[in-house]
Amino acid sequence: MRFTDGREDEVDHVLWCTGYRATVPFLDPALVPDPARLPLYRHAFPLDDDALSFVGLMQSPGSALPVVEVQSRLLAAYVTGRLSRPSRDRMPASVTAEAHAARERWGDRRPHMRIDVDQYLRQVARDLEGVRRATPLAGRRVIVTGAAGTFGRALGARFTELGAHVVGLGLHADASAPVPVVGCDLTDPESVTKGFEEAVRLLGGGVDVLVNKAGRGGPAPAELRPSTEVHAQLALNPLGAWDVTAAALPHLERARGRVVFIASRMAGPATAAGRRVRGVQAGPRRLRGHAAAGGRHARERDDRLPEYARGGPLPGRDVAAGTAGRRGVGGGHRGDRAPGPARRGDDAAGPGGDGPGQPRPVPGRPRRSPHGRGAGDGGRLRENPLAEGLRRRHGRAD
Repeated sequence: MRFTDGREDEVDHVLWCTGYRATVPFLDPALVPDPARLPLYRHAFPLDDDALSFVGLMQSPGSALPVVEVQSRLLAAYVTGRLSRPSRDRMPASVTAEAHAARERWGDRRPHMRIDVDQYLRQVARDLEGVRRATPLAGRRVIVTGAAGTFGRALGARFTELGAHVVGLGLHADASAPVPVVGCDLTDPESVTKGFEEAVRLLGGGVDVLVNKAGRGGPAPAELRPSTEVHAQLALNPLGAWDVTAAALPHLERARGRVVFIASRMAGPATAAGRRVRGVQAGPRRLRGHAAAGGRHARERDDRLPEYARGGPLPGRDVAAGTAGRRGVGGGHRGDRAPGPARRGDDAAGPGGDGPGQPRPVPGRPRRSPHGRGAGDGGRLRENPLAEGLRRRHGRAD
C-alpha cells in the first residue's frame, strides 16, 4: 500500500473507517446545499420553511431509533395542530446554543448534526408535554353497559379522554364511576327500557355507539344440567346484550352508529360446549351431530358423557339420524354415499358444512341459503320476516 507521503507497506487487511457524507439527493441542491450544515430546530425543522422537515438527519453516540421515534411524534404533533411551533425569533437562538455546545464537546465536525441522545430525548419529552390530546370521538354519544366494573370504568374513562360523551348502564347507579352510571338490570326488559331511556336523555337525545360490556362468568361443566348460575349467565350475557341492543337500534339507525360486543375468550369454548350439549340431548342414544344439507350425520356413543363434553374421542359406530331440516323433514344419508366417521372438531364448524371438519353435503341435495334465492320461501325478500328490518331501513315495502 502506498501512502500520500510516499511510504509503502505490505498489509493483510484494510478497515475503511471513513464515515459517510450526508446528502439528500432527492431535493434540489439549491434548497439544501449541505445537510450537515443545515440549522434545524430540534434537529428536524428548518428555520424558514414550515413545509419541510427532516427525521433522522442527526449523528449521535447512541441508538438512532429512539431519536427517530420522538422526532416523528413531534412532527405529528405539529402537523395535526396539537402543538404550536415556537416563534421564529426563538428557534434561531436554540439552534445556535445547541451548535455551540456540540463544538465544545465534539469539535467542528458536523456540529449541527451532533446530539446527546439522553439529553435530546428529555428535551423533546418536555416539548410534547404541551401537546393537546387528540379527540377523535368529540361529540360522539356512547353508552357502555357494565360501566361500574373494572373494565367498564376503564372504557368510560378512555372514551371520555377521546372526547366522547359517555353514560354507563350498571346494575346499580354508581356516583364514583368516571362517567354517570344509570341503574339498570339488563335481565329485566322493563328495567332495560327505563334505564336506556334515561341514558339517552343524559346524552341529549341520541346514541352513536353502544358498547355491550356487561357480563358474568363462572364454572358451567357441559356434562351437568344447566345450573342456576348458567341460567343467570345466559340471561345476562347473550339475552341482556340482545335486549339493550334492540332498544338502541332506532337511535343507532338514525345516527348511523355502531355496536361493540365484548366477550371473554371462553365464548368460543362455551359455544362449542353448547353444541355438544345439543348433540347429547338429540335422542336417548346421545347422538352427536351437526347440520348438513337439511339433515344430520351423527355418531352413536357410550355413557362416557364427561369425556364427550370435554371434547374427547367418541367410541361407537356411525349412524344416520333423521331430523327436521329447514325445508321440511330430512332423512339421513342416502344409500349412494355413506357418511364418514365423525371427527373431533366437527361440532366446532359452522352450519351448512362451511367450517373445517364438516362432511360434504348429502349427494343430490344442494346447499341453499334459507334467506336468499333458491330457498324454500322462493327467495322473496318481502316474505321473509328476517328481512323486515332491512326493508324498513331502506324504505322498501317489497
